[in-house]
Amino acid sequence: MKKSACALALMSLMAVTGAARASSFVYVSNADSGTVSGYLLNKDAKKLEPLGDFPAGDKVMSSTVAKDKQLLYVSVRSKPYHVVVYKIQPDGKLQKVGQSPLEESMAYLSTDKSGHFLLSASYGGDLFTINRINAQGQVETPPVQVVHTGKRAHAIQTDPTNRFLYVTLLGADQLLQFHFDPATGKVTPNSPPSINIQKEAATGPRHFVIAPQRDRQGDQNMYILTEMAGNITRVTLDAEGKAHEQESVSSVSPQEDMQRGEARPLTGDDDLPPSHKPRIWQADIHLTPDGRFLYSTERTSSTLSSFSVNPDNGHLTYLNSIKTEAQPRGFAIDNSGRFLIESGQKSNQLSLYSIDQTSGKLALLGRYPTGKGGNWVSIVEQ
Repeated sequence: MKKSACALALMSLMAVTGAARASSFVYVSNADSGTVSGYLLNKDAKKLEPLGDFPAGDKVMSSTVAKDKQLLYVSVRSKPYHVVVYKIQPDGKLQKVGQSPLEESMAYLSTDKSGHFLLSASYGGDLFTINRINAQGQVETPPVQVVHTGKRAHAIQTDPTNRFLYVTLLGADQLLQFHFDPATGKVTPNSPPSINIQKEAATGPRHFVIAPQRDRQGDQNMYILTEMAGNITRVTLDAEGKAHEQESVSSVSPQEDMQRGEARPLTGDDDLPPSHKPRIWQADIHLTPDGRFLYSTERTSSTLSSFSVNPDNGHLTYLNSIKTEAQPRGFAIDNSGRFLIESGQKSNQLSLYSIDQTSGKLALLGRYPTGKGGNWVSIVEQ
């Protein structure tokens, strides 16, 4: 009896301790400040609690989280190009534990589903690289593979099965598709090796998300945000990893009188001549973890748009758009699908929103100071 009581007490203590340690941390890359700002997402109080700013390097941008949620990888896009590795402390503060060179200025980082490889896409270098991540979480060099892509590689991810890899080419209006070998980290082209995104030119496929589950027709849906055309293109992925375009829906607020965008030069985001109407300039896209709602940002109008996802066929229905931080670049949604955190490149604050679980409607909960040039948001839930 005494042993059983002791065992039960120990199990209860372990459960309480585990619950106490469960935390949600938010990290924002500040390109102009050269720092990463950290926050605790207090879900009970519905607020962010600042943890401090951590040095990274000029033009710090894309970040991704290790599979074990113990490390944060951050891309520094100033020379010498590199990735910084941070250890996430129990209190959410960051400790730099490593740094590895990257082949080019990398616009997008992710890891494969095993967490054994770092995937990096370069907008300026027209390429992507795959680097092995060792047992200590460090990024090994040289890369296991460097793939030259054509104009303006922008985002890179593997599919949920970790058998296929996709890369958007903003400058070529294409989605590249590959077979991915999770043992070696190497890719080989699928057949066909790419599909064109829409029939019109200069759509600018930028970021994309893959639905967490198949729709009721059994299709795996991918949603691609076009930077210049102002829409979201839905494609389906078949059993062989091949993408098939289905439809496109407008993702720019109908209240905004805007013209088609243009690709930005490498010298700077705003280096374009004046235009008669504001140019469409979309940035980021994310789904809630249950796949029911999708959100996207448009930088010129500083808007955040909401969509519902049809569970039968993956079709998007536009809901509404709201004004958000100035020139919104990146945002993230927590694992519960109840909170969205959004940053703005021309804002020194970030916004915390609640997500209505029935309607998908966003409600502003608070705004919090951050560094200059906020552009990427990652959430770590331990």
